[in-house]
Amino acid sequence: MGMAQSVSRGVAVAPSRVLTGEFALQARTGALLGVSVGAMALLAGCAQKLAPPPPPPVPLPPHIGPPPAHACTVAPFHVSDGGTATVTMKVSNEGGYCAATLTATNGEPYDAPLVPVMPQHGTPRVVKYNGKTSVEYTPNDGYMGHDSFVVHLLERGKPGYTTLNMSIDVAK
Repeated sequence: MGMAQSVSRGVAVAPSRVLTGEFALQARTGALLGVSVGAMALLAGCAQKLAPPPPPPVPLPPHIGPPPAHACTVAPFHVSDGGTATVTMKVSNEGGYCAATLTATNGEPYDAPLVPVMPQHGTPRVVKYNGKTSVEYTPNDGYMGHDSFVVHLLERGKPGYTTLNMSIDVAK
């Protein structure tokens, strides 16, 4: 054996093969058995615990504002093949709202409501909630009588819109 060898930490090494500044040793088999101290420090800094995923968002309630009316009746209605429906409501006037709920032909809520004809004696509101669309009406304080308005509802991926002719009777 023409090369002098020394034993350090139980591993036979050739003195000329020790890398300066690193704890690296080359064993007789020729395999490198170490990692530099700097690389170990960098890797330790990268080892981070992943934060748990955030909880799912809490859905908003269908209505923020006045409570539902004490008396609210919506007659059954059907959207025709032409995309129109007449919705008849009877609502009491103590500050609450009355709502007609429907879904688009694709089973999803409608998109982008338009109210081209506003009611004269109340406030309309269109809400998407829990996969449905709700058209709400709240009569003005003290009003009793008939009111009406028109709502256009756009359905995703379908040309044109659905028209709801809202007919409301407000009683005490």
